[in-house]
Amino acid sequence: MNKVRQSNFELLRIVAMFMVMMLHVNFLALGRPSVEDAGSAPLATFTRILFEVMSVGSVDLFVLISGWFGIKANRKSLFTFIFQVVFVFYCISAIYLLVNKENSLEGGKIVEIITCRSWFVQAYLGLYLLSPALNLLVEKSKHLHKMVLIGWLAFEFVYDFASPDPRLFDGGYSTLHFVALYLLARYIKLYGCSNILRKYAGSLFVLVSLFVTGCMFMLIKTGHGLCHLNSYTSPFVIFLAFMLLIKTDSIHIQNNVINRIGGASFAVYLFHTHPLVLGTFFLTWAKDIYCNYSGIVYLIIITGYMIAWYIVSILIDYARQATWNAFYNKTHKFLCKERIG
Repeated sequence: MNKVRQSNFELLRIVAMFMVMMLHVNFLALGRPSVEDAGSAPLATFTRILFEVMSVGSVDLFVLISGWFGIKANRKSLFTFIFQVVFVFYCISAIYLLVNKENSLEGGKIVEIITCRSWFVQAYLGLYLLSPALNLLVEKSKHLHKMVLIGWLAFEFVYDFASPDPRLFDGGYSTLHFVALYLLARYIKLYGCSNILRKYAGSLFVLVSLFVTGCMFMLIKTGHGLCHLNSYTSPFVIFLAFMLLIKTDSIHIQNNVINRIGGASFAVYLFHTHPLVLGTFFLTWAKDIYCNYSGIVYLIIITGYMIAWYIVSILIDYARQATWNAFYNKTHKFLCKERIG
């Protein structure tokens, strides 16, 4: 029997994916604001930083959702995940090469495409493979779970946020950071959190976002670094993602359309961050929009831009789902016949 998706968390997946695109059309496409930007256009700069702060927890949020429900590792779910990655990567690559026949790919790009290289896919796959061991740890005892979680977060804080070491957590671009988030979400799901946090999650999200934005604005204006305030391993970023998670848990909705869109949301990430798409199209077009429009007009157009990418990605994933279902059903029937025979 198929497990019914919870629409509140599927809606959170959709929002989180828009947050990912917001990250990419902001600091990634336009670069970080400069000292001159903070001096000449303080409101616009503050707004850009605020959008960055409010959306940077999106990646952490996806992993927290996995931890909230727990990863049930099995061959079907693993192959489904791998097939989705391979399908989107290869389809987009084939379309690109057909349209741009005169363009040849560099050796590095070819390797990226063949291996479906994506930092998130690699880090999440590592978490997936570790999940049975992590689940055993979680089931062992509450005390052991708590001690490992506290130790892991403290270790990450010291050796990444406070004194970054790219060989370990790499600013959150690693399986090690995903393990910390997974254990955190499992603990809160199983044992709960403060009622104050639950009651004021939305307000705390806004207040902490404004506080971090103010700190980052002053650091930029005075010519200092950002002190990793907006890294994935930042305690502030983890807290903001966590607030969205527990706020979502208090919302009760059920909608099949939301479930279908949420179930296809990962394809949005795979599509717009594809090695042949991200720099050549997605970021370039986003930068053009920023250069040609401003104010509320820019916000409307860039929102429509992200929605358009989302729609195309969903259509691609629907094709992937149909292909996978046909392939899996035929393979399953064949294997069943072989066993009977």
